[in-house]
Amino acid sequence: MSKWKYGVIFLAFIVTHLAHAEPKNVIVILADDLGWNDTTLFGNDQFLETPNLERLAEQGMLYTHSYTNNPLCSPNRASILTGQTPARHGSIQPLHHLDNVRLVADLPNSAPSNRMSIAPHTVTRLDTSIPTLSSVLKQHGYQTAHFGKWHLGASPYSPLEHGFDIDIPHFDGAGPTGGFLAPWDFAPNLQPQTRGEHIDERLATEAGNWMAEVSQDGPFYLNFWAFSVHSPFNADPDLVEHFVEKRSPYNIQRSVVYAAMVKHFDNAIGTLLDKLEELNLTEDTIIIFSSDNGGNMYSVLGNIRATNNFPLRGGKATDFDGGIRVPTIISWPGKTTPNSISSTPIQSVDFMPTLLEGLGIPLPSQSIIDGQDISNTFTGNSPDPRPLINFFPVNAVVPDWLPPSVTVQYDGWKLIRSFEYGQSERHLYYLYDLENDVGETTNLAAEYPSKVHELDLLIQQHLDEANAVVPIANPNYRSGTFDYSSIGNPAEHWRLPVVDANNAPPQITAYASEQRISEGQQTSIRFYVEDAGNNASVNYRQVTGPEVELQQTEPGTLLITGPTVYTETIITLGFVANDSVNTSVKHVAVFIKPVESAPTVDVTSDTSSVEKGKSIELNITTADKNREPLTLAVSSSTVPESELTAPPLQGSYDVMIPADFTGDSVTLTFTVSDGTLQQSTDFTFSVSAPAAVVDNTSNNSSGGGTVRFWQLIVLLMIVWGRRTGISQRVVPGRLLSEK
Repeated sequence: MSKWKYGVIFLAFIVTHLAHAEPKNVIVILADDLGWNDTTLFGNDQFLETPNLERLAEQGMLYTHSYTNNPLCSPNRASILTGQTPARHGSIQPLHHLDNVRLVADLPNSAPSNRMSIAPHTVTRLDTSIPTLSSVLKQHGYQTAHFGKWHLGASPYSPLEHGFDIDIPHFDGAGPTGGFLAPWDFAPNLQPQTRGEHIDERLATEAGNWMAEVSQDGPFYLNFWAFSVHSPFNADPDLVEHFVEKRSPYNIQRSVVYAAMVKHFDNAIGTLLDKLEELNLTEDTIIIFSSDNGGNMYSVLGNIRATNNFPLRGGKATDFDGGIRVPTIISWPGKTTPNSISSTPIQSVDFMPTLLEGLGIPLPSQSIIDGQDISNTFTGNSPDPRPLINFFPVNAVVPDWLPPSVTVQYDGWKLIRSFEYGQSERHLYYLYDLENDVGETTNLAAEYPSKVHELDLLIQQHLDEANAVVPIANPNYRSGTFDYSSIGNPAEHWRLPVVDANNAPPQITAYASEQRISEGQQTSIRFYVEDAGNNASVNYRQVTGPEVELQQTEPGTLLITGPTVYTETIITLGFVANDSVNTSVKHVAVFIKPVESAPTVDVTSDTSSVEKGKSIELNITTADKNREPLTLAVSSSTVPESELTAPPLQGSYDVMIPADFTGDSVTLTFTVSDGTLQQSTDFTFSVSAPAAVVDNTSNNSSGGGTVRFWQLIVLLMIVWGRRTGISQRVVPGRLLSEK
């Protein structure tokens, strides 16, 4: 075999390995207190503006049922980094900014005599002995940086001790002290570039600069953990005014300040995405976006709450879905179907094992991982049902609060166990059928005792296996002193202000006869208002979903017919009642089931023929109205299967025709499937004999051409080494003095 043939084989090996073995960059974007209904991702709001989150969702997969492992910030941040539930790592409350250092959860000696259980103390630092996503990636050659909120402990428990090369602004507090707009008391090393600059928008710029500095030296891992949208509540006044113009009493979301804060956060995401495109890194970068807990619906801004998690119940610091169900997107080029949706339940502890296993990096052997690799959801292959655990044994007297509890979700059911608060048995239980009761309005525990027992065994199994510190019965409890009617009622400082103590606001009752309907099916919305002064009027308006006709069949009754939709869609009606003093608002949601539609595939080319021994470039476009994960296969009766590589869902696809091909045409059949429905299309092109070539080769086989060829191979080897080698250098930067 000649040197050229050896060289061609080696060159093919180098190019193939370079294409398939190059490590992926990783970005984890984490919002603070951003609820499931605080974006436009699910089409549930006409008031908020999150175009860059929508842009990210178009690149990857949007998860409709993504859950945190605790309804507060620090515990879930620890779960993301360690892959462990709070029951195992011991962080159950965000007290990591306090001076007291506690690395192991324990039980206090006593509790007030009107509490039926003694709740455990939380750990107050993320122990550096626990392997984290950042420390593992750093060990495998990743350059690492943390930008934004941490709240897992100051040095020696800061990001710098958990595998990050840099940490900006190196702040250990719970929120942006003094506000989001410059100057920033909590970030003295960041000098504002403009008056009133927003901290997250500035951090996104700094993160982009860091990516530009390190991207040529191997893969990077970037934590962009925004301060938004945690309190204190403030934003650019001009942006606030923009939302004043959009405000409507019928909308689910009505806080103009909060809407502006969400917009600032979305702007920051846009900065990151723009930088990736500028650096040509979009296709080489995995992005996970999520939130640390549900929306903060207990803080009061004026006479309304900061946000509204409707149609979910509760919010931050509660065990209901409003506190733990969050928007999540995973964009993994080459793996996730662009603009797809998954309804598979996932949880925060899944991010670490999914990333490590997908990158070919072993899970840390010295640590137990509670999450699982969810990459099978990328192709629509949902895993078997498994228990999702939310551990929150905390007394947090916010709206919809429960006594110290643990929650399990399994196969469409949800069980909440409030430790030691049972009346006829040891614990107090709440059981919900989430498929048919999204708002968790009806406790089915008494009706389905066997289901309670089944799910409670799953809870106990995890608590035992994790060696969790759980609440115990309070020996000093004075019988009868706990007021069960207080459950769910907020403490005084979380209550909405009363406009007139002598004039109660009107009470609106509104509900749907069927909460979930199909195309063409009808449901009735019944509504009425009760007002002590008998002078309240009620009006209504559709605020989300495709416009439908609201037929008033009789006073207080509306009829809705399910429209044609291809993804689950929520139609929301807003009801507003006013008397001379007060205004009340009520919303009703109707879920529209999607119509199944087969995906489509389109194949084109700039040419209709190709010579033997050469390749033809095809352009592939797939689409699916249902936004389901897709698979695409190609087959041919004339080209051997070994000659056909897997085609992409979108983009160019090269087909090489063997030099010894005997036919005069090729027909390729492309079949796209969503796992249930499929569609095929054929593409045919002609094949001709190669054009005659003049042989100008000389006998000097060791001439300059061969030298240049081997020089090219050496150059490729150098590039390969740079892109796949381990870079351990510390990268200095403009603001990297925080190290």
